[in-house]
Amino acid sequence: MSVHVSRRTLMQAAAMIGLSACSADGHSAAAAHNAMRRHNRATTPVAPSVGDVATRRLERATFGVTDALRSEVDAAGGFEGWLDAQLANRLPAQGRGTTLLADIESRLSPVDREQTKKGPQRAEATRLCLETITGRTVFGAALGADQLRHRVVDVLADLLHVTSSTQPELFDICEYDSVLRAGAFGRFADLVLATARQPAMLAFLDQMGSRADGGRTPNENYARELMELHTVGVDGGYDEQDVGEVAHVLSGWTVDRRSHRFEFRAGWHDLGGFGAADDIIGWKRDTGDVGEAAGVALIEHLACHPSTARRVAHLFARRFVSEQISTDDELVREAAEVFTHHDTAIGPMLRHLLTSDRFAGAATLMIRRPTDLVAHAVRVAGADVSSTHIDSTLELLVGVMSVLGHVPYGWPSPNGYPTSSAAWSSAGAMISRWNAMVTLCDPSTQRSSPAAPTGLRLDPATLGVSNPSELVAALCGPDHQVY
Repeated sequence: MSVHVSRRTLMQAAAMIGLSACSADGHSAAAAHNAMRRHNRATTPVAPSVGDVATRRLERATFGVTDALRSEVDAAGGFEGWLDAQLANRLPAQGRGTTLLADIESRLSPVDREQTKKGPQRAEATRLCLETITGRTVFGAALGADQLRHRVVDVLADLLHVTSSTQPELFDICEYDSVLRAGAFGRFADLVLATARQPAMLAFLDQMGSRADGGRTPNENYARELMELHTVGVDGGYDEQDVGEVAHVLSGWTVDRRSHRFEFRAGWHDLGGFGAADDIIGWKRDTGDVGEAAGVALIEHLACHPSTARRVAHLFARRFVSEQISTDDELVREAAEVFTHHDTAIGPMLRHLLTSDRFAGAATLMIRRPTDLVAHAVRVAGADVSSTHIDSTLELLVGVMSVLGHVPYGWPSPNGYPTSSAAWSSAGAMISRWNAMVTLCDPSTQRSSPAAPTGLRLDPATLGVSNPSELVAALCGPDHQVY
């Protein structure tokens, strides 16, 4: 059966999505939805009113509100109880995606560095790494019980960004992603240090070859991005001299070529002209801050800096509350204070953003980014994702995310993917989003050959419609494109 959705329906959806995304409250989105409903009776409203603050909190903390999620929240005694369980990793014993996610991970064996130097082996390693990170990210967000963790990793993957679009970074991207997942609710300072020691980061920002011995000038790429993108921000008070001094402090941070693990090479390290009386935006070396210890102390200082607290709080507020929220908003200021009070822990800061009384007045609607949209469609449409045809399913998923321009970690620059709704709502982007929904909803488009069906099936009945065409129309509407 081929999917047919009228051009009129899609144009109505585009208009309603635009109206919803521009709305600062839920009432305009509801009115937009009702207008579309009058014109297209086949599209059954399935999402709760976005004006419902409790629902909006759940939408921001997950990849879609389902009946099963509401049961979880009720069992936890309400949203805050559910949120605390997510932060403490007290999750349901078995999620419907547990087996699938385990099967995805099992396909990726450790990458043999010697083998990846050769053509066919390199191509196979590239395929497996790309399919694994894409399946882990999208199907994990759709089906995983740890919804809040997946939401936070979605933010961290852009904040502490490493690209999957080049090699050798791609071969280390799954391990790098695991580091972000493990530290998603913990101390941000620990996470910055952990990423600084990851081979993917060291390769991406040219740190692994940075040496200052023998009068050499160390590479400044990582030093610059550590301050500009990972911690204090471009307005954090540093200058070009600070960049050079950070590069000297971190000289010798590299990767052992045999074990492919972090290594500090003392012979490559030299502080240059950075003396005991000098400082880097307030940091001075203590007596014991020599060699690797100096770099550790500096990263700790930068991650705990007040400018970092304000920047991280604002970034999380833009992703969990409103992309229109300003840096001087009271909610952002409070979140920064919580971040600092809890020694840079992400969990307490995020809890404050989502549970504050200020959330209701500050939260505005946003267009789902492509990864969010695809995960949401799989999640709310009651998708059956079988491991039987896992290879063709992951091939399909990578293709969809490539067309949408949102392959996990695929952004080539260190600043991460764009976060604003405007970046993902151009005419071309909307057509790609609708085409993606057609591909996901219509089994006939998912088969590259009679011998290669996929294991992905979305259920129209879950959203109260009767066939794939009506399911596409529903998923292209504002209830699902906007949250």
